[in-house]
Amino acid sequence: MVEHENDRELVELYLSRDESAVERTERRYGKRLMGLAKSFLSDMRDAEECVNDTYLKAWRSIPPQQPEDLFSYLARLCRCTAYNIIEKQQTAKRSAQLVELTHEMEECIPDMSRDASPDDKFISALINEFLDTLPHEKCDMFVKRYWYGESVEQIAKEMGFTKSKVKTALHRTREELRRFLDKKGVRP
Repeated sequence: MVEHENDRELVELYLSRDESAVERTERRYGKRLMGLAKSFLSDMRDAEECVNDTYLKAWRSIPPQQPEDLFSYLARLCRCTAYNIIEKQQTAKRSAQLVELTHEMEECIPDMSRDASPDDKFISALINEFLDTLPHEKCDMFVKRYWYGESVEQIAKEMGFTKSKVKTALHRTREELRRFLDKKGVRP
């Protein structure tokens, strides 16, 4: 609850165009955003550029956006920025981790552009609905892998599982997601 109250204060600073909003955001979330950026980008300078671009995008998008969960909003901006950096640098040669994550999910979710569309919002809502049906542990594992881009090894270590258990659980969860989306009329 305290985190969301502090988020509201930060969002208010953005809304009032107070330049200290970026500095305070960096102090509060800088390490977490850098960790997220580094999970996608191998070069430290690219990760720093990604995080700085995330702050700039937040500054430019708040207002009109008024996120209730500021870190989730920033994390989404950071992920999209990391994807853009990878695409710019490696048009022919994709990041191995990004390819792996994409390959894992392509069996469940139809291929669409990264630009927001009504279909994206619909699928996003369905995925959130699906995640609400999962036990906490499976949901946590899924979000760590496919939202934060953590490696199987990292998840296993954090959660105290073997890599095999994590791989199996993620595979089964993707299968459950595929069946769930299929029932809702969404096919890969």
